[in-house]
Amino acid sequence: MRKLTEEHKKKLSESHKGKPSWNKGLKKGDHPSISKMGFQSGVLNPMWNGGDSDSERRNSEYIHWRIAVFKRDGFACQDCGYKNGVGVKRRDLHAHHIVAWIESIELRYEVENGVTLCVPCHIKKHLKTNRGY
Repeated sequence: MRKLTEEHKKKLSESHKGKPSWNKGLKKGDHPSISKMGFQSGVLNPMWNGGDSDSERRNSEYIHWRIAVFKRDGFACQDCGYKNGVGVKRRDLHAHHIVAWIESIELRYEVENGVTLCVPCHIKKHLKTNRGY
């Protein structure tokens, strides 16, 4: 990491005077997205489901499962019919596990255990089932 000279630090400080700061009041090491912006990730997020690892969902088997679910469902939300790219608002599509990922290792990559949902429908589905997002 490159060290800043005292002169450079002074210029930076001067250039920021009078401007609002999103990280004002943070101590060194505080994460701005948690403390100031209200976003919480991992175990701090109220939707945390207790141990699901993102790295497990980035493997090739998961990616193939997700694509197979999308293809089977015609790349459309199975609750509201939304198709990605159609309509005023852009909504991404998610492959939702019918039997939760954490509840059944055997069904994680079964296409029949997946359904395509747009983000709003996916969130609603998790809120209805009281499962973390």
